[in-house]
Amino acid sequence: MVTATERYDALLRWVEEGGGSLNPAVEIYHDEITKGSFRVRDSCSIGVDQVIVTLPLSRSLSYLDAIDGHPDFTFSSSPNGAKREDASYFPTGFLEGTPPHVVGRFFLMQEYILGPKSKWWPYIRTLPQPEHMSNILPAMWPTDDVEFLRGTNAFAAIQDIKSTLKKEYKQAMKLLPESYHLEYTRPLYHWAYSIYTSRSFRPSLIIPAGTSPSLPCDLDDFSVLLPLYDIGNHSPLAKVAWATDEQAQVCTLRSRQTYSAGEQIFNNYGMKTNAELLLGYGFILPEQDDLHNDYVHIKTKADPDAGDLAATHVVSLRPMAHQSSFVGRSRLLSADSMSCLPCFSHIQDTLIAALYETITRGGDETNDVCLNDIMRGDIPGEVLGKIIDSLGSKLSIDLESIEVNEPEYEAINRNQQLALDYREQCRKVLENALRSMLAGDG
Repeated sequence: MVTATERYDALLRWVEEGGGSLNPAVEIYHDEITKGSFRVRDSCSIGVDQVIVTLPLSRSLSYLDAIDGHPDFTFSSSPNGAKREDASYFPTGFLEGTPPHVVGRFFLMQEYILGPKSKWWPYIRTLPQPEHMSNILPAMWPTDDVEFLRGTNAFAAIQDIKSTLKKEYKQAMKLLPESYHLEYTRPLYHWAYSIYTSRSFRPSLIIPAGTSPSLPCDLDDFSVLLPLYDIGNHSPLAKVAWATDEQAQVCTLRSRQTYSAGEQIFNNYGMKTNAELLLGYGFILPEQDDLHNDYVHIKTKADPDAGDLAATHVVSLRPMAHQSSFVGRSRLLSADSMSCLPCFSHIQDTLIAALYETITRGGDETNDVCLNDIMRGDIPGEVLGKIIDSLGSKLSIDLESIEVNEPEYEAINRNQQLALDYREQCRKVLENALRSMLAGDG
């Protein structure tokens, strides 16, 4: 039986054959906790601005590969417009009638089905395999495990994800001949979704800008898988730089901090809350004194005139001004919002502003009132009271939803324990926010 180390060694050789590399001071380390990760070798170190991974774009995998050199599409990665080596294209009607991100998933399915014949097989065999998907993302968990999230915002999101996946797969299969139906199964589509969701990168951050004119879609209408590059685990505090050399057609992962022998080298997936990490990657970051990642997401109804304020807002475990509220502070519309009324200290300023706009719509209160005035409470008392009441009502409802849906039995596996940990942190977020509102009201 081939070991994980042997699979990673084969992956590295494959990347090197294509012109890529892994810093010689770095090894791919595998254990049951981190699975695959980057670690500094014994007696070595990593300095600031050192390249960790160099990956040729020819080793990436995405929607682009499904249309590369296709006779009915203008995109080609080859200067002479040559077809792909295998030339096993999906039907034109499928490629034209299916969203690019879905096509990308089907292309990954195709390469998995090809097995060792696939160009990407050295990469695919290092990925979590379809039979293990029930332990990866919550949307793929067994129903009993998902029930442990009932009452949280993650539970509702999972239902939406499942509904979307069902519609995407059904519509895509309508555009494929009967000969595809036996192998391109729904479970395999769910696997491809999970791989892309948990490992992919935004093309606009990686793909050279000159690629866009030849595409039949916007560059960020799909996502891209980056073999080897994607092994780095996430830390919101990791200092990294992603860069692409358009001429050399390679992308690099560069560390902006030092690492000592034996330390894990992290990537940074961006300012993501635990809710986003749970749904997209299947893990959460534990609460620490110097960093927490616990936030409850609050949605407001879309308002065409509200602009960015119509987005999702967050409520924080600790005040936004606290040094540990790293992700929360990154989402504030204004840094001045940290100097606010105590009752607003745990709330993203965009949510307070959205409530103000809703409450005062049609009146005269909005004249000459800026965000800082609202956050400091320099607004009519009646309006301030309505904002506080609306917030208190919403947070109380969300807290009650968690409490009344408390699981009836103890966790018996990793998924259920993760769900319990997540819901407990959600409870703490809402309790802390409500406590600050009660202490600061009036």
